[in-house]
Amino acid sequence: MKNIFLTFLLLIFFTSSFAQGERRQRLKAYKTAYITQELDLTAKEAEIFWPIYNQYEQERHEIKVSSAKNEKQKIREKGGIDILSDNEVNALLNKLIKDEEQITALKKNLIDDLKKVLPPKKILKLYRAEHEFNRKLLMEYRKRQMKEMQDRRR
Repeated sequence: MKNIFLTFLLLIFFTSSFAQGERRQRLKAYKTAYITQELDLTAKEAEIFWPIYNQYEQERHEIKVSSAKNEKQKIREKGGIDILSDNEVNALLNKLIKDEEQITALKKNLIDDLKKVLPPKKILKLYRAEHEFNRKLLMEYRKRQMKEMQDRRR
């Protein structure tokens, strides 16, 4: 039943024509509902869990987005990847590795913080829920893309 509900919510999300910011907010709301349901959080747990998790998500997003923007800008300014020297490419690769290390450190801190407020099984369920949510989201996106391609062919 919850899979049908989630699929319905995701379908509404993708078929709506809201602005990017509103879509992001809706997606966040769906993810919040999905994770809350999958972890079976009590009201007290949710009150403590969500500020910790939202802080983690915000920091992770900042690392990924700022890094991606900066790297794309550098590559564009130089004229593309093929124009970059080996030293420049190595510097970019090192930056990517550093960013991934920062994200890994964030995940470790998240687990350490959550261990203080949640049972370990719920923390493990969080990782499974995140993975499943992203997988379902990707599946819905692919379905939508396939439908659009079929509609264009007609």
